[in-house]
Amino acid sequence: MGKEKMLTSFCKSCCVFLCLAVVSGCAATHGNLDRRSAYEAYEAENYATAAEQFEQLVDVVPKEADLWFRLGNSYARTQRPEKAVKAYENALLRAPSMSKAWYNMGIIHLQQALKAFVDLELYGDASDPIVRRGENMREGVFRLLEEPQKPLESDE
Repeated sequence: MGKEKMLTSFCKSCCVFLCLAVVSGCAATHGNLDRRSAYEAYEAENYATAAEQFEQLVDVVPKEADLWFRLGNSYARTQRPEKAVKAYENALLRAPSMSKAWYNMGIIHLQQALKAFVDLELYGDASDPIVRRGENMREGVFRLLEEPQKPLESDE
Protein backbone atom coordinates (compact mmCIF):
# COMPACT_ATOMS: atom_id res chain seq x y z
CA MET A 1 0.00 0.00 0.00
CA GLY A 2 1.37 3.39 -0.96
CA LYS A 3 1.87 6.31 1.41
CA GLU A 4 -1.10 8.14 -0.10
CA LYS A 5 -3.49 5.21 0.44
CA MET A 6 -2.19 4.67 3.99
CA LEU A 7 -2.63 8.36 4.76
CA THR A 8 -6.14 8.37 3.27
CA SER A 9 -7.08 5.24 5.21
CA PHE A 10 -5.63 6.73 8.41
CA CYS A 11 -7.55 9.99 7.87
CA LYS A 12 -10.80 8.10 7.29
CA SER A 13 -10.24 6.13 10.48
CA CYS A 14 -9.54 9.32 12.41
CA CYS A 15 -12.67 10.96 11.01
CA VAL A 16 -14.82 7.98 11.99
CA PHE A 17 -13.29 7.92 15.48
CA LEU A 18 -13.72 11.67 15.87
CA CYS A 19 -17.35 11.53 14.70
CA LEU A 20 -18.13 8.70 17.11
CA ALA A 21 -16.49 10.59 19.96
CA VAL A 22 -18.46 13.74 19.19
CA VAL A 23 -21.76 11.87 18.87
CA SER A 24 -21.26 9.92 22.09
CA GLY A 25 -20.14 13.08 23.88
CA CYS A 26 -23.26 14.90 22.73
CA ALA A 27 -25.46 12.02 23.86
CA ALA A 28 -23.88 12.05 27.32
CA THR A 29 -24.26 15.80 27.61
CA HIS A 30 -27.83 15.60 26.35
CA GLY A 31 -28.58 12.86 28.91
CA ASN A 32 -27.09 14.89 31.75
CA LEU A 33 -29.08 17.97 30.76
CA ASP A 34 -32.29 15.93 30.67
CA ARG A 35 -31.43 14.37 34.03
CA ARG A 36 -30.76 17.75 35.64
CA SER A 37 -33.95 19.30 34.28
CA ALA A 38 -35.99 16.23 35.28
CA TYR A 39 -34.71 16.44 38.86
CA GLU A 40 -35.26 20.21 38.90
CA ALA A 41 -38.88 19.79 37.72
CA TYR A 42 -39.36 17.07 40.33
CA GLU A 43 -37.91 19.21 43.15
CA ALA A 44 -40.08 22.14 42.02
CA GLU A 45 -43.10 19.79 42.31
CA ASN A 46 -43.81 20.15 38.60
CA TYR A 47 -44.60 16.45 38.41
CA ALA A 48 -46.19 16.44 34.94
CA THR A 49 -43.01 17.85 33.40
CA ALA A 50 -40.86 15.60 35.58
CA ALA A 51 -42.82 12.55 34.41
CA GLU A 52 -42.28 13.46 30.75
CA GLN A 53 -38.57 13.93 31.31
CA PHE A 54 -38.14 10.79 33.42
CA GLU A 55 -39.97 8.85 30.68
CA GLN A 56 -37.29 9.99 28.23
CA LEU A 57 -34.52 9.18 30.69
CA VAL A 58 -35.67 5.61 31.36
CA ASP A 59 -35.72 5.07 27.61
CA VAL A 60 -32.07 6.14 27.44
CA VAL A 61 -30.88 4.69 30.77
CA PRO A 62 -33.33 1.86 31.55
CA LYS A 63 -31.12 0.17 34.16
CA GLU A 64 -31.24 2.98 36.75
CA ALA A 65 -33.75 2.11 39.45
CA ASP A 66 -33.87 5.65 40.87
CA LEU A 67 -35.08 7.04 37.55
CA TRP A 68 -37.92 4.51 37.51
CA PHE A 69 -38.70 5.31 41.16
CA ARG A 70 -38.90 9.06 40.47
CA LEU A 71 -41.04 8.34 37.41
CA GLY A 72 -43.38 6.32 39.64
CA ASN A 73 -43.60 9.14 42.15
CA SER A 74 -44.26 11.64 39.36
CA TYR A 75 -47.06 9.45 38.04
CA ALA A 76 -48.50 9.02 41.54
CA ARG A 77 -48.51 12.78 42.06
CA THR A 78 -50.29 13.33 38.75
CA GLN A 79 -53.05 10.83 39.51
CA ARG A 80 -51.85 8.04 37.20
CA PRO A 81 -51.78 5.10 39.60
CA GLU A 82 -51.52 2.30 37.02
CA LYS A 83 -48.49 3.92 35.42
CA ALA A 84 -46.98 4.58 38.86
CA VAL A 85 -47.28 0.90 39.78
CA LYS A 86 -45.60 -0.12 36.52
CA ALA A 87 -42.75 2.33 37.13
CA TYR A 88 -42.28 1.05 40.71
CA GLU A 89 -42.26 -2.51 39.39
CA ASN A 90 -39.53 -1.52 36.93
CA ALA A 91 -37.54 0.09 39.75
CA LEU A 92 -37.89 -3.10 41.79
CA LEU A 93 -36.76 -5.29 38.89
CA ARG A 94 -33.53 -3.32 38.97
CA ALA A 95 -33.25 -2.91 42.75
CA PRO A 96 -35.41 -5.49 44.59
CA SER A 97 -34.38 -4.14 48.00
CA MET A 98 -35.66 -0.61 47.27
CA SER A 99 -38.07 -0.50 50.20
CA LYS A 100 -39.49 2.92 49.30
CA ALA A 101 -40.69 1.58 45.95
CA TRP A 102 -42.38 -1.37 47.70
CA TYR A 103 -43.99 1.00 50.20
CA ASN A 104 -45.21 3.50 47.59
CA MET A 105 -46.59 0.70 45.44
CA GLY A 106 -48.44 -0.67 48.48
CA ILE A 107 -49.98 2.73 49.22
CA ILE A 108 -51.20 3.00 45.64
CA HIS A 109 -52.69 -0.49 45.77
CA LEU A 110 -54.50 0.41 49.00
CA GLN A 111 -55.85 3.60 47.42
CA GLN A 112 -57.07 1.60 44.44
CA ALA A 113 -58.70 -0.95 46.75
CA LEU A 114 -60.45 1.82 48.66
CA LYS A 115 -61.80 3.25 45.41
CA ALA A 116 -63.07 -0.19 44.35
CA PHE A 117 -64.94 -0.66 47.65
CA VAL A 118 -66.38 2.87 47.49
CA ASP A 119 -67.55 2.18 43.93
CA LEU A 120 -69.03 -1.15 45.04
CA GLU A 121 -71.06 0.72 47.64
CA LEU A 122 -72.13 3.37 45.12
CA TYR A 123 -73.14 1.06 42.30
CA GLY A 124 -73.93 -2.23 44.02
CA ASP A 125 -77.32 -3.38 45.23
CA ALA A 126 -77.54 -2.46 48.94
CA SER A 127 -79.36 -5.72 49.69
CA ASP A 128 -76.51 -7.81 48.27
CA PRO A 129 -74.44 -9.40 51.07
CA ILE A 130 -71.27 -8.78 49.06
CA VAL A 131 -71.97 -5.02 49.15
CA ARG A 132 -72.28 -5.16 52.97
CA ARG A 133 -69.07 -7.17 53.12
CA GLY A 134 -67.45 -4.57 50.85
CA GLU A 135 -68.48 -1.85 53.31
CA ASN A 136 -66.48 -3.63 56.03
CA MET A 137 -63.51 -3.93 53.70
CA ARG A 138 -63.82 -0.24 52.79
CA GLU A 139 -63.73 0.70 56.46
CA GLY A 140 -60.67 -1.48 57.05
CA VAL A 141 -58.75 -0.06 54.10
CA PHE A 142 -59.82 3.46 55.06
CA ARG A 143 -58.40 2.94 58.57
CA LEU A 144 -55.11 1.82 57.03
CA LEU A 145 -54.99 4.99 54.97
CA GLU A 146 -56.43 7.25 57.69
CA GLU A 147 -53.08 8.73 58.60
CA PRO A 148 -51.98 11.09 55.86
CA GLN A 149 -49.92 8.94 53.53
CA LYS A 150 -47.84 10.35 50.78
CA PRO A 151 -45.39 8.55 48.57
CA LEU A 152 -41.93 8.47 50.06
CA GLU A 153 -39.21 10.36 48.25
CA SER A 154 -35.86 8.74 47.52
CA ASP A 155 -34.05 10.89 50.06
CA GLU A 156 -36.33 10.08 53.03
